[in-house]
Amino acid sequence: MAITSEQVMSLRGQTGAGIMDCKGALNESGGDVAKAVDILRKKGLAGLAKRAGRAMKEGIVAVKRSSDGKTCSLLEINCETDFVAKNPDVANFSAALASDMLTDAALANPAESEKAKERMQAVAMKMGENMQIRRGVVYKTGANTAAGYYVHSDNRKGAMVEISFAGDMAAAKGEIEALARELAMQSVAMSPKYLRREEVPADVVAKEREIYRAKMEKDEADAKALAAETGKTYKPKAPEAVGKMLEGRVNKFYQESCLLEQASIRDSKSSVAQAVKNLAAKLGGAVEVKRFHCYLVGVE
Repeated sequence: MAITSEQVMSLRGQTGAGIMDCKGALNESGGDVAKAVDILRKKGLAGLAKRAGRAMKEGIVAVKRSSDGKTCSLLEINCETDFVAKNPDVANFSAALASDMLTDAALANPAESEKAKERMQAVAMKMGENMQIRRGVVYKTGANTAAGYYVHSDNRKGAMVEISFAGDMAAAKGEIEALARELAMQSVAMSPKYLRREEVPADVVAKEREIYRAKMEKDEADAKALAAETGKTYKPKAPEAVGKMLEGRVNKFYQESCLLEQASIRDSKSSVAQAVKNLAAKLGGAVEVKRFHCYLVGVE
């Protein structure tokens, strides 16, 4: 008899087993779902659904570069425990998937790929723990761009950066990739959420202003109350001064949240943007950070 997709998804919902495993069990059972569940249990392929609600706060970050250096991939896998995150099978799976992402378009967005999920589920079954592919990205660099990456020694933090150069990339590639790697390290260390301030959503900035304004108003009210208690004269801040303080705090938010505005981890007196300008001056051509991705296990 023909097995329907509804039967497959129903069995998958009950057992947490992979789509192909569910289809095979249904074929073997002649479409009998109850028997198919028993078949999967005997094969050790049922049970993940029972663990689906467990938090997955541990995991591993993997990165790969193609042999020609033109393509890079970054991947984050989550699991329940640190013990599983450090298991060689999980590390090998993560490395293999990151490698396959370089050449298989169907795996370019692994978190949405059924093919990738099927592969991961087999590992999850073996580990006896709930796992997920949280996110992944592939960079394909062009004639005038290069990428660099960094993964911390704990394999829980990693980043990838792409930089363009308006000049002889063949001659400058080494230094461009070195800067990209440095900025990937910067990202892992300082956790920027945006590349530049123009990319920060307006509602996020508005919320920050609201928070800072409320804090300033509270500080002002506290100062006024203290003056009244001590019999001192209270002198409110001028509106111009309040406005400057507010803008100062918003700028500080940008400096903390935007990669290009952060203080460089190499030189705290200089910004990342200045480091980019310095390399451009050295190479004699415009250098621009095009994009970055930073994955920190357990952090949005």
